[in-house]
Amino acid sequence: MPRRRLFATAIGLCTALALVGCTPGEEPPELDREPKQVGTELEAVDGSDLQLPLIVEPLELVEPGWDLDVKHLGEVFLSAGTGDERLDFSAVDSNGTTLWQAQRPTGCTGFTVTADGEGNPLAVLTDSASDESCSTEVTASAYDLESGEHKWGPTEVPGPMQGPGTVFSSDDDSAKAVALDPDTGEVASEESSASRVLGEYQGTILRVDEDTLSAAKQGANTWEVPLSEHDWNAGELTAFPDPPEGLIHLNAKDGSGPVIDATSGEILDDSASEVVQDANSEMVITRDAQGLTVIDATGANQLPVSLPESVVLEAAVGGLIYLREGETLRVHNAATGSIARGYPAEGSGIVAVPDAFTSKGLGTLRAGDRTLLATDRVVEESAQG
Repeated sequence: MPRRRLFATAIGLCTALALVGCTPGEEPPELDREPKQVGTELEAVDGSDLQLPLIVEPLELVEPGWDLDVKHLGEVFLSAGTGDERLDFSAVDSNGTTLWQAQRPTGCTGFTVTADGEGNPLAVLTDSASDESCSTEVTASAYDLESGEHKWGPTEVPGPMQGPGTVFSSDDDSAKAVALDPDTGEVASEESSASRVLGEYQGTILRVDEDTLSAAKQGANTWEVPLSEHDWNAGELTAFPDPPEGLIHLNAKDGSGPVIDATSGEILDDSASEVVQDANSEMVITRDAQGLTVIDATGANQLPVSLPESVVLEAAVGGLIYLREGETLRVHNAATGSIARGYPAEGSGIVAVPDAFTSKGLGTLRAGDRTLLATDRVVEESAQG
């Protein structure tokens, strides 16, 4: 999915959409497709021209050169920089060290992170040996997210990655989607006349038939939800592509639907249009017709926050919720809903907005057309002064 860009000066934000083109070439360039281990620590970049969230202010920033959306599992982040002839994928850990790199044709922007049956994180990249747009003769291969070691593939798939997870289909409406097993790369589930594949969530395959929404892992059913209990229509259910880790978010009607725990099948919110997760506290924040709801181990807490339709739920990190309304970024306390101080009181420049974060409070920031990574390296006091 194309990245949503945020540009800002002083206290404002404005948005611009950057599209990654898929320009077919006569002959695909020679690419280094197999990951090459790197192990190089990226140099820190100067963030003095940015308005940085207080949660990352003492941390060193690095700039991996990414243009696509960032995905991560654990302490490793994955994305790619775009060029005229290729995509340059790289996996970078929370220390700011580039672990491995691999190249793909410019159109092969579909990639994901998932996990095998033992919980080992995997990177799944798409490829096409004959089609630079990556729309025909598409294959998928999996690599260990941390080492880049080849795990399986290339596996032929019917078309580009559709997601969530390892779900593939061609753009032909009559084509059937398939979900690959993260352990083997073989087809774990395939669309049929009786049921549809909705998504793959770290090995959990989600399907829907005429009566039931069901999940299976390693070939065994893990939970089921009757559609009649929630007035869901099997033909209308689709999956939002990039839910927070461990969650399923479905579109049941008009852009909203249930948020479900992928492991247990517990429905956390019946009808959410947006969902984010605070990895620090494991709180889930949803936006629905009533406003913002914070869900944690103690239950659900409806926040007294007014949400016009124009408001976008951007992120939740360190007990704070980041909302964007037009050109303005608002930060709220996740416990009370009150306005919170998320940035230094005095500051100017481009506002860096939290994106993908780990439970340790490390992660990526979107700052205009740049993607930065806040590492576990602390800025030296001499540099701050």
